[in-house]
Amino acid sequence: MRLFAFLCFLILLTIPFSSGCTRSISAPSEENQTIPTRTTTFPALTTSPVITPSSTTASIPTVTATLGPLKTIKDSQLWFTLQVPESWVVTTEQLSIPAGYRGLGFETSLYGKEFYIFTYGITRNQDQDFRNYYRRFWTPLPNETTVTMNGVSYDRFESKSGANISVAYVVRKGSWNERGYASVIEYFIDSDSQYQQKDFESVISTFRYVTARDIGSATGEEIIRLE
Repeated sequence: MRLFAFLCFLILLTIPFSSGCTRSISAPSEENQTIPTRTTTFPALTTSPVITPSSTTASIPTVTATLGPLKTIKDSQLWFTLQVPESWVVTTEQLSIPAGYRGLGFETSLYGKEFYIFTYGITRNQDQDFRNYYRRFWTPLPNETTVTMNGVSYDRFESKSGANISVAYVVRKGSWNERGYASVIEYFIDSDSQYQQKDFESVISTFRYVTARDIGSATGEEIIRLE
């Protein structure tokens, strides 16, 4: 998700602070970048043309992994559940939204700065902005594929350079949840990572949206909400 090929100048995305939001996030500089770093932002609205990726196919890694005992976690406000290792402390906080967006945005930190979920209100074309962001600014250019898990369809982006792997799942239109939220799931792996790609893919395979009828009775440990 995370940064977004321009070799002749640097691109710096900043997000103005918005009242009522808990945090303002800026994207890092892209100078000398060979593999994307964490986005930590909603991409700025743009009218730039879509850049077509060099490859439109990608293999989905096996989701067989050994993560130890798992627990089910849920977000009763954003209406989703997933399973993570029992040792993970998962938190969600509200983000500032750049000019031009409407609604709310949230970041759920699953595992440090390596693995997280963006959740946002489905207004205008945020999902397409994310896709354009990966296509334009991830280096190497990501492979793309479309996958469906637990009734949710995603466009999947993977950029790989040696031991460095960046992956993003962008929920497609029609798979947004009943409350009007969509999600982008991102993770980053390098030679120093404790977990392998198959571990994070295993967690993603458990992600699901919960309906309005079922969210109240859904099992799982509530995700910690940061103020």
